[in-house]
Amino acid sequence: MSDAITLVVAVASPLLLIALVALTPRGRLSVRIAMRNAFRRPAQTLLVALGLSLAALLFSASFTLEAALHQAMRAQQTADLGGVDAVVTPVEADDREEPEQPEEAGEAADTGPPALDSDDVRSIEDALDEPGTTVSSLLSLPVPVEHGRTERGEPGLTVVGAANNDDAVRLVDSSGEPLARDGLREDDILISGAASRDLRAERGDVLTVAGRTMRVVGVYETGAPLAPPASAVVSLRELQEIADLPGRVNAVTLAYDREVTWEEREDPVHGELSSLARANDWEAEPLRASAHESADRLTTELSTLFLLFSQLSMVAGVLLIVLVVMMLAGERHAEFGVLRAMGMKRGRLAFVLALEGLGYAVLASAAGTLLGWGVGAGASRVLSDRVADPALPPPRLEFGFDPVAMATAYLIGVGVIAVVFALVALRASKVDIVAALRGAEAPPRSRRRAVVLPVLALLAGIATAALGVRNGTAAETLTGLTLVCGALGAGLPRVRVPQRLAHSAGAVAVIVLWSLPGELFGETGSGITIFFLSGIALVGAGVWLFVSNDDLVQRALRRLLAPLPRMTSVIPIAVAYSVRNRLRSGMTIAMLSIVVLTITLSGFVTAAVNQIYADHRSVTGGFDLQASWVSPGGTPPDLRSVFEESPHIATSEVGRIGGYADVSVRARQIDAEAGAEEVGVWGADEDYLLGNRYPVFLRAPGLDSSEEVWDELRRSPNTAVVSGTMIPSDSAAFVGGGSDLELEGVDVLDEELPGDLRLEVAGPDGGTTTLRVIGVVDRSAEYLGDVVTSTEGLARITGEDASPTHWFVAAEDREEVGEVALAARRALLDHGVTVTPLQEEVEFRASSNGVVQWLLMAFMGFGLVVGCSALGVVSIRSITERRNQIGVLRAIGMQRSGIRRLFLIESLVVTVSGIALGVGLGFAVSPGLVDSLRVDLPGVTYTVPVAVLVVIIGATLVFSTLVSVLASRRAGDVPPAEALRDRT
Repeated sequence: MSDAITLVVAVASPLLLIALVALTPRGRLSVRIAMRNAFRRPAQTLLVALGLSLAALLFSASFTLEAALHQAMRAQQTADLGGVDAVVTPVEADDREEPEQPEEAGEAADTGPPALDSDDVRSIEDALDEPGTTVSSLLSLPVPVEHGRTERGEPGLTVVGAANNDDAVRLVDSSGEPLARDGLREDDILISGAASRDLRAERGDVLTVAGRTMRVVGVYETGAPLAPPASAVVSLRELQEIADLPGRVNAVTLAYDREVTWEEREDPVHGELSSLARANDWEAEPLRASAHESADRLTTELSTLFLLFSQLSMVAGVLLIVLVVMMLAGERHAEFGVLRAMGMKRGRLAFVLALEGLGYAVLASAAGTLLGWGVGAGASRVLSDRVADPALPPPRLEFGFDPVAMATAYLIGVGVIAVVFALVALRASKVDIVAALRGAEAPPRSRRRAVVLPVLALLAGIATAALGVRNGTAAETLTGLTLVCGALGAGLPRVRVPQRLAHSAGAVAVIVLWSLPGELFGETGSGITIFFLSGIALVGAGVWLFVSNDDLVQRALRRLLAPLPRMTSVIPIAVAYSVRNRLRSGMTIAMLSIVVLTITLSGFVTAAVNQIYADHRSVTGGFDLQASWVSPGGTPPDLRSVFEESPHIATSEVGRIGGYADVSVRARQIDAEAGAEEVGVWGADEDYLLGNRYPVFLRAPGLDSSEEVWDELRRSPNTAVVSGTMIPSDSAAFVGGGSDLELEGVDVLDEELPGDLRLEVAGPDGGTTTLRVIGVVDRSAEYLGDVVTSTEGLARITGEDASPTHWFVAAEDREEVGEVALAARRALLDHGVTVTPLQEEVEFRASSNGVVQWLLMAFMGFGLVVGCSALGVVSIRSITERRNQIGVLRAIGMQRSGIRRLFLIESLVVTVSGIALGVGLGFAVSPGLVDSLRVDLPGVTYTVPVAVLVVIIGATLVFSTLVSVLASRRAGDVPPAEALRDRT
């Protein structure tokens, strides 16, 4: 309700402001004057509103797509919860803090999995104060499942047992329809889509579940709570019999009768069940609130990258607003002169124009916000299959209506349009009355002002650059040097330097300056500011270079179109208009080029990052399969011995094998201010340490190669290698996936690690172990723990044997990975070991990571469409403004086709210039941008996105040509007699 009120207040505020102005007598007169033109010329009013609404659409689409991304992240994080909001589970025996007991008691203790009985469930129900909470009991266990027909199996498939009427399990099939469980019998089983693909099982097939024969009665995609993608659901009584746990469960789920909108720490389980959980060694987890917070953090991180590219497209929207308002003010120049001649003061004229702008702002922002909402909804539907996470089912990208986001977009649109109108109104109010009444150009500004502005800009640039050098910040230094170059280029013609030479030199100097690596000028910070400033500076300098050499463009066009005499005859007139209106032409080119530049750079970034996933072995450390021991009891097997003894697999098919054991512990950096955080520690065996192919990009002194680091880790149990996610980075090249523990005093740009970098790791028994960090692996090592030590090092931490429970396997022939994976599954099925092919998982992960890239491309595509549409709006406005010129040309003999060619060439010159400038600057800046990616991802390579460039250039040319043809046909249809009388 509060969000709806926010939206209503946001929409009503500008209207209320106009109403307040209209209450005063002078205000009513000002409103009438301001609104007069809108009603007198409805066609032009709609045209202006259309141009402004296109700009507002960019603001709205930005917020809408971000809201859809946020909705998708929440859907991902909660896809496997079903109808569960919180859960209470018994603590694993190894994690309990139990008092010492007599030996006899220990021998008689229950060694089975931790479970809860009916009395425990009742005590949880009694402790709840939250009204309407639904309490359900579940049993979730790893169970061996085999499919005899396909000879496939899973030694530890997660099977969920639930009562048939339990609402916590809300299964949904592939078509999105709920899957009924009310008729589920004891020998029936429902399997997930992932399990169906792994087992090659379908509805009606017979499976062997822990020695029992069960029939598949359905396949679901989501809805099994507390289960991974590959899972199954059976009746609670059946699973209790299989596990020999009559009347016992290992999860009590809670479903609230209201939506979870609170933070994790405010969840009812923390207040109502905390004391009961502590007394009984239970763990109460607010699953949905925790998932929402995780999704919010991920969305914030992804929004950083989204903002990196989208802000330049929003600048294009602002340029469109400025362009439309300037054209509107220019068209009414004579009207302003009449009002001033009749006695209207400058302040009153500026106020009337600003009030008119506020009316346009309300109308255009409302239309643009609604259009942006529709665009966001369409993009969400188109991109729904691009949102996926390898660890979760792939939910659709659901479009979420966010009233606050809509209100924000609307107010930004109103604010930007109103501010631009106000600034233009102040300038337009300083009209020269005589020149305006005669329809002539205003007299040139004073020479003193033309000299003072460059001098002030030069002094400001020197001061800003000096401040940047002093602070060591690249943004301030580059901004100051840009002002210096611009001031010199604009001011040198005043001291008899040729204008073209001075302007061209200043523009080229700015382009070269921003094409250099930002690190040469100081700290680049997050990279977002540098990227934004570089885009603005490069486009501005490129447009400046273009308009300073427009006569060269005219000559080039004549030579290019020399074989077409009919085209060359109108080139001087077409170019003359652009030369006469350099500011307007330059802004239109800038608007197109800034969108093309953004898409081009986004394509370069996407192509560079995708190179990491081109070979899955570069992400997995050189391995093809991952195996995990999931048996609830016994001793993990020796994988190589199993392969040697198994008839299902030939040892000649298997290359390298490396194993590790893992544990989650708390660790802190010694001599650092930050406290201990939860980290995953791997104890890798000798085969893994010598067989993995992960490069170490930061090494301790004395270690000159990655091989030396891994060998030192093998020989010294008190050493460790850490993931790049533990190294803080300000680069915007990589978002998300950071470790909770960040090392201090280390930067990704360092040449080597400090020699005294140490971690203090707390063991399960309360003791601590010190590990010296000797290397850092880059962030692309996605299959690596936070901290990696040797098996002996892990044994010192835990005080127990650290035999491998997970393994990585490399096939001897990488072309036969599929066959090796199938053979390994058959060989390891009876040993409680699951096998996962890594190539498919890496490809799926690469596809999943593309969601941000697709969202960026979608938003950039909107900017491109808006830019081309704006070109049509500007062209039509230009036709209205130049009706008299069209009449003169028709009167002296130019045919309709000649008028059409004239306006077509004008539009195409602007379009081609914008495309060439955007793509050219993209090639100039992209090497430095890809180099910045290597800070966090050393594996990226510079790749030209040919497909993206072809689509950008082709789509822009086709769409802009279509718009230009429609506008030129309108120009050719202007009646010459009416045009000469200037009747609009």
